[in-house]
Formats: sequence, structure tokens, C-alpha cells
Amino acid sequence: MPTPPLSDQILRERIKQYNQMGGNAAALSRQLGISVSTIKCQLDIARAKFPDLFEHPANQAIKYPAGWTIPQMVSHDIINGCVLVGGDLHIWPGQVPLMWRAFCALAHKLNPKAIVLNGDMIDGARVSRHGALLGSKAPKINEEVEALTEVLHMLPRASLQVWPVGNHDQRVNNYLVNMASELDDYVGRLEDRFPQWDFCYGATFSDVEVRHRFRGGIHAAWNNALHAGISVITGHTHQLQITAVRNRNGSHWGVEAGMLGDPRSRAFEYHEGAPSRAHEGFVVLTFDEGGKLMPPEFCEMVRGLPVFRGKVVL
Repeated sequence: MPTPPLSDQILRERIKQYNQMGGNAAALSRQLGISVSTIKCQLDIARAKFPDLFEHPANQAIKYPAGWTIPQMVSHDIINGCVLVGGDLHIWPGQVPLMWRAFCALAHKLNPKAIVLNGDMIDGARVSRHGALLGSKAPKINEEVEALTEVLHMLPRASLQVWPVGNHDQRVNNYLVNMASELDDYVGRLEDRFPQWDFCYGATFSDVEVRHRFRGGIHAAWNNALHAGISVITGHTHQLQITAVRNRNGSHWGVEAGMLGDPRSRAFEYHEGAPSRAHEGFVVLTFDEGGKLMPPEFCEMVRGLPVFRGKVVL
């Protein structure tokens, strides 16, 4: 027997619920216990009948509250595909780290639906609030931007290209507004240099949140997942580790995505060569046909070589 059509009252209620979830169909799916594909089908029907009731266009950046300088969150559903998440490249001219090459190689091989540059892609040493090291010859911002533009050409195009900003990325805009605010319209923001990337503070892919930083410390991965209540992927700490949070609702994960840069780079001389938990790597997120996250996977440096699923990438 065919399923009876939904009433207008139910369709309006779906729209209301969708708006309350910030335009995230996967989150609404979890709340109602209905498959993502069914929710999306219902929303398509509702959008055709009541387009004016939707506060959030499908798969568009959501800006709230009003007045934020970049979107607080962007939301996308991923069905039967993968997402590559890597960050903390801290690019300096003349450096193309091995892990960045591995990131690009796997991007070509896996054909991800989304590529996420999870913050701190530039270093911004010359515009840092921290004192410079005498003789370090840190590059200028335009040199870092040019270097990053060049290495980004190594990546394939993906349907979704998202850049949650990191604290080092924000050095550019912060310096401009504090030191030369009269020139901000003339000089332009960092995101103006990379228009093909969607800048935001955080992004959700189905039931996973990706942002540059949340909690800190050695137990950041655990605390991120515990306090968010969903799987969370972060950078910032340069650590590469994963912690499972398991409860009556199942499993979700806290992941620290390591770094695409080389921790031995001159950009990190301020560490003074001391032992560090920093580790090169990035994360591959795979989603099933229902939009549910499978256990996250790492590509990580093993004895000087990038390894993914037991095989050397390069």
C-alpha cells in the first residue's frame, strides 16, 4: 500500500523543526529518529509548497547571529562518501611538507565530497602579537598567501571546499583592523584571497562537527566529544589522536587531526626543539548510505613516511 502524502500541517511542522536545528537535516534526523533520506524527501516536498517558511537555504552558509564577520556555522549532508580534514599547515615560502603532499595525493585517489582546511593554513608570524626572534627572517603575509595559493593548486576540486578559520589565520584580519582599519576595504580580508573556499568558524557534515579549536589540553579530544555530544574534529593542538565516547546512544568520537606542516619547520623555533606531542597527519571521514559516520581514519607519519590503511601514500 503506498504511503499517504503528508498533510500541510506536518510539512509546516517539519520546516519549523528544520529551522530550529539551524538548517541541519542530519541533526533533525537524529532528533526524530527518521532516516536522513526520508527527512530530505519530506523537506523537498515542503520546500516546493512553502518556500517562504524556510529560514535556511539548503546547503548554504548560515550566518547567525546577525553581524558576525564570517558564518558561525555551515552545514552539509554527506551521503555515501568521504570528507578529508587537515589543517595546521603553517605555510612558509619554499616549504611543501611531505604530509601536505600525502593529503593532496589521497584527495586525488579518494575523490572526497568535501575537503576541509581546518585552520592555521598560514602562520602569520610577522603580524603576531608575540615578539619576533632576532634573525628568524619570518616571511611577510603576502609571501605566505602566495605560497599557500601555489600549493593549493595541488588539490583536486571538490564539490565542497570549507575552511574553518584558525587563530593564526585570524592574525591577518586582526592586524588589519587594529593597525590599519582605514585600509580594510582597500586591502581586503584573508578570505578575499581564497574565494573558492567557504570560510566559517565551524562546519557540520551530517552528524559531525569540524572546527579549528574547542577544548584544549592533553584530553582535548575526549572533552570535545563529551561536551558537544556529537563527533568533533579539531586541530590547533597539533596532536593526532582519537577518543571514543560510548553511551546508550552508541558511539561518537573526539578527534585531533594532527598537522599538515612539518613540526621541525623554522616556523616553530619558539618551541626551542623540546620534545613535543605534535604529529603530522590528517583525518578521513567516511559516511554510509544513511549519512552516518564510520570510525574515523588517520593518515599519519610512521617512521618518516605518510601511511594510510597500512600502506605508504607516497
